[in-house]
Amino acid sequence: MRLTSLGHASVLVETGTERILFDPWLTQRLDRFWEHHPPLPDDLVREVLDDGVDYVVLSHHHFDHHHFPSLLRLVDGADVDFDDSPRQSSGVTCVYPAGPLPPQLTASGLGHQAIAWTLRRFGFERLRPVTPGDTVTLGGATLRTFPSAVSFPEMSVLVETPDAAVMLCGDALLHEETVAAFRRDDAPRLDAVLVPAHSVSPPGVLTERRPLTDPDAVRARAVANFDRYVEAIPAAVTVPSSFGWRVSGDGERDYSWCNRTMFPFTPTEALRRLDELGRDGLLWGPGQVIEVADGKAALTDGPVPPAAYDFDQVYSEVTLDPGTPVPPFDASLDRYGCQTRACEDLLRELLDRLVATDYWYRALDDGAGRHVVSLYEDDGGETAFLLDPVADRVTRLGSGPARNHLTGGEGWTEMAASTLEAMLGADLLFGSSFGLWASDGVLLSAVFHHPSFYTHHVNRALREASRP
Repeated sequence: MRLTSLGHASVLVETGTERILFDPWLTQRLDRFWEHHPPLPDDLVREVLDDGVDYVVLSHHHFDHHHFPSLLRLVDGADVDFDDSPRQSSGVTCVYPAGPLPPQLTASGLGHQAIAWTLRRFGFERLRPVTPGDTVTLGGATLRTFPSAVSFPEMSVLVETPDAAVMLCGDALLHEETVAAFRRDDAPRLDAVLVPAHSVSPPGVLTERRPLTDPDAVRARAVANFDRYVEAIPAAVTVPSSFGWRVSGDGERDYSWCNRTMFPFTPTEALRRLDELGRDGLLWGPGQVIEVADGKAALTDGPVPPAAYDFDQVYSEVTLDPGTPVPPFDASLDRYGCQTRACEDLLRELLDRLVATDYWYRALDDGAGRHVVSLYEDDGGETAFLLDPVADRVTRLGSGPARNHLTGGEGWTEMAASTLEAMLGADLLFGSSFGLWASDGVLLSAVFHHPSFYTHHVNRALREASRP
């Protein structure tokens, strides 16, 4: 078995009979806020995927694993000199998690049910939904899936052939069913396991601009999560994975401070931890190849040679530094776009779009959900408003930031009117606009994770892909 890294959680697995692409994020930038780190080498994706793929496996629906522009790159075959170029996607089978759970929009991003709709919109015809826990036979390989301990369908995947067994865990949180499966006498023997090393981050750094208060405790939780994974899933080699990005805003505002305040446990720290635990581990980067044979997994020659990356230097840029200051939110600086609509008009639409979200249902059930929002306008003024989803009312409170108008029990959000307008117009994906507001609640998350905005962004990706 041959595994090629395409950065972050994206991996091409070649079994000898199948080419299986996991969690494709195939562009240097994910959105306006995140980018691959280390960067994708020039032409790497073309070189690695030039022969196409047979299967695309999506561990879950979040944008860095189910990336619209990357999926669209897989749709068409090589350029040809006539109009009817072949559609590569017609021969690709997509495997993805599904299940009976209702969409948890606020908690889980965009809703897992939309994966199938999106794939069909992008031209993929062979869809194979999987309930995490099921086993799928591809031909020469078997995929054993394991659930994640989250509120939406997500899966780890064990790829088995007669010669090798490799488990890719994506972002999955370790589930008790997975722990039990590897405690049984007939548990699979793994040659390699790719374990997430980024599942805990300090709370409130981006959303509330809260300085780090107990970095040692945050790091201890991250290490404990990693240790539990390593203990539960023994393998000949453990690869700290799903950590191949950094914050790199594409506007004038510098958000590099995020990289020193968000990541309590890097792959290099995970590798040292494996050494402390007496386990073999390795790190790899985009373009590097792991060859699995004879019960062993090791780096081998590939598009990028085994010694190409200085991982101590790479991950030093995203190592937690408690001394890094977290700048206070400033809506006059932390903003995007231009305002063309009145604040009341923007907030009225925001409240209308809150209807039928999980936030709205909870507000109706307990009579709560009141939220103070302040908008900074392009003319320099800032005004706070009370949004009441139960009464369906927007009330002007007065000038100044939201936190100056709290009377008790309300949530609060502070942002620029231009940013809110850009989000309502689908010019910004919700996850790509972190840092452009401060809030202690999930009202914006409920609205901008709604399927109506999901469809806006899918259609936008299709339009951009069709441009000459």
